[in-house]
Amino acid sequence: MTLRTPRVCVAVPVWRGAEYVAETLESVLRQRGAELTIVVSVDGGDETSEAACRPFLADPRVRLLVQRRRLGWVGNCSAALAAAASEDAYYACLQPHDDVLEDDYLAALLAAAEANPDAAVVYSDIQSFGTYDKVIRQPTIAGTPFERQLGLLRDHFAAVAFRGLTRVSALRSILPMAGNPCENFAADTVWMARQALVGDLVRVPQALYRKRYHANNTHMQWFTWSYERRVTAWIRHCLDMLAEALKASNTPSEHRLLHSVARMRLLQRATSTSPYREDLVGMNVLARARVRSRFDAAAARRADVGSPETAGRFRTSSHAVSALKGILAWRKLQDLVDE
Repeated sequence: MTLRTPRVCVAVPVWRGAEYVAETLESVLRQRGAELTIVVSVDGGDETSEAACRPFLADPRVRLLVQRRRLGWVGNCSAALAAAASEDAYYACLQPHDDVLEDDYLAALLAAAEANPDAAVVYSDIQSFGTYDKVIRQPTIAGTPFERQLGLLRDHFAAVAFRGLTRVSALRSILPMAGNPCENFAADTVWMARQALVGDLVRVPQALYRKRYHANNTHMQWFTWSYERRVTAWIRHCLDMLAEALKASNTPSEHRLLHSVARMRLLQRATSTSPYREDLVGMNVLARARVRSRFDAAAARRADVGSPETAGRFRTSSHAVSALKGILAWRKLQDLVDE
């Protein structure tokens, strides 16, 4: 008896993608070894992109949704994934409108998913092209939910698994991707942490996904922000990652450890995938203390993060900043006297 190939629904969110979406959809339709359907979600009444997608409706595997109001990239991704999860499919994945796939991409991920029943999502390495040329890798994240969250907080920023093949059962058991007030900065990475609450994130060590970098990439805009805006977004991101991680915390010691590691993430210098690494490296002692103080103050105000212990750390951190200012002022005075 021949076993039926598990069905996959590919969710393609589109916004101002008329220039690239045809190439993207063609690469999905060329996939070998996968029974698939495609849900295309065009955001905000983007008529040009809608027109570019309509010819693909001749293929019965393709369905088109047109969002009549602008949802933004997070909202449109969530709408596309929700539509995919409602299909008669066992797996679903997100496919941004400007990226392309190698022909065996889905077949390789399906094989890995079937071989790893504890995986919530499987993903390949990413070969970037366009204005950026590099292979982007993210090691497998496995273990208990707590161990997975700890690993993500310590070592990972790039949302490689965001584009992976997700079990629909896992997708239905977690909250949709959520935005944030910082123009949804790194919301894809936080959603990766949400996936890690329900299963492993398993890497397929082949560059089967091709991510196009160009001037209009949402992620590229994050590098053009002012220093203050970048710092604010990074603080919010670290808090959101901590909020997800704390859902896997079962003991006070685990709770304290996650808080500690989140504060390390806030000012880490080692993770090359952090988009603002140069900002972190360039901070002096006082600037780093101020960022820690802002983080702790924001944590204390959030019901999903803060605690009396966190508030105590905020008070200590605030006093530390004041004391440090005094020390620096005294040193400056001493320098003037010495001159």
